[in-house]
Amino acid sequence: MRRLTVILLVLLILVIPIGAMAKITITWWINPWRIAPPGFPADKAATEEDFPKWAAEEFMRLHPDVEIKYVVVGNTEYAQKMAAAIATGTQPDIFKGPVWDNRWVGAGLLEPIDDYLTQEDIDDFYELALESGYVNGKHYIWPWNLGTNGMGTSMLLYTPDFEKAGIDWKKIVEEGWTMEEFVEIAKKLTWDSDGDGNIDHYAISFGAQDTHNLMNFIYAFGAKLINEDETKVIFNSQEAIDGLQFLVDLVEVHGVAPKGVEAMGVYDVIGNFHSHKTSIGFGGPYEIGRITRYVKSGQLAEQFYPVIAPFPHVEGKKGVSYASASGFVVFKQKDAAKKEKVMEFAKFLTNKENTALLESLLYLTARKSVNAQLFKSDEYLNDQTQTFARIMDETGMEFFGSQSFPWSEISKFFTSAMQGAFGLTKTVKEALDGFVTEANRALAYYY
Repeated sequence: MRRLTVILLVLLILVIPIGAMAKITITWWINPWRIAPPGFPADKAATEEDFPKWAAEEFMRLHPDVEIKYVVVGNTEYAQKMAAAIATGTQPDIFKGPVWDNRWVGAGLLEPIDDYLTQEDIDDFYELALESGYVNGKHYIWPWNLGTNGMGTSMLLYTPDFEKAGIDWKKIVEEGWTMEEFVEIAKKLTWDSDGDGNIDHYAISFGAQDTHNLMNFIYAFGAKLINEDETKVIFNSQEAIDGLQFLVDLVEVHGVAPKGVEAMGVYDVIGNFHSHKTSIGFGGPYEIGRITRYVKSGQLAEQFYPVIAPFPHVEGKKGVSYASASGFVVFKQKDAAKKEKVMEFAKFLTNKENTALLESLLYLTARKSVNAQLFKSDEYLNDQTQTFARIMDETGMEFFGSQSFPWSEISKFFTSAMQGAFGLTKTVKEALDGFVTEANRALAYYY
């Protein structure tokens, strides 16, 4: 009887299609990335769903025994959603978000990837990319992208305005500019365009909610956000005060940026640059790509080609740029077979071919071999990308502490301080003192 049962089970397995058998289900969370998958129409703008949908379907085609369930999680909601998932034990199997928390390692929530990294991977990934996920002697991030969308990293110059004002923008790109030079150039880029006696074109604009770009100027003066062991916020030093005062003076004293900063965010600033109400914008290759995407989607009428340049630096001090790397983390797996499939999916997402898809965003990748082949057919994009990489390499730094530092918990206090300073309801010192007080109160509660 037992032998007959075994035979029947074997026959049953043989006749059941693979698709009808139980599949390994992998849950994948990813924040919005408008990446064009292979074969995507060149005349259309990719949505945040196109890449994860393609990646999931392609991996399932290659692995019929796997089902990928992806969720696009917004940048503003991921922290709360992830915290709730971890608290209830429903976290995804693989995750790519704006940031990750290295305390997850200490809590035993993540799988190290060292056993799955080949020597070719190690040689190909940038050291910065691998170090971003290195905790207690092990690696926890499958590197994917290098750098950011350029906010806080570099500026964009609308060269026709610079040429109209008789400014050598090529010198700025190649050699940089001091804060003093920046002010004088900004004055030349500020004018009355319609002759009604009122300034309506400015060199640059700022937004109180545009954290990265404001931070860059303040860091350039030598300010530090936190102390060495990340237990105290110290962003009210004289250097921080000098940096923020410089920004406020650009609006109130020099008049090279429009008022109303307290009510503006990053997209207001981008909009001013896109509509040529300002000559200087913020961002890197990704923001150049945004111009093209906006033209394709009908949000912008004119295609134009800005150049990337470094932020201004204080005389005698090294310049500053926000640099980071990110990738995919794998949460702890109880089932060994599933763990192998999740790691295989992570390797699939970060292989050379799929990492190269970041080219459609004009992002630098975490792989040296891939970056060497990016934008070869477009001299303009290649030049801008190389400038962006050079700026990060020469001046890159982290702005917000380690992955475990709770910047998201205190960032609202920074925005409030910027609103107070630019709205002139507080002095620069009062604004930064208030930020430090509130931030340290929240930090004490957090720890």
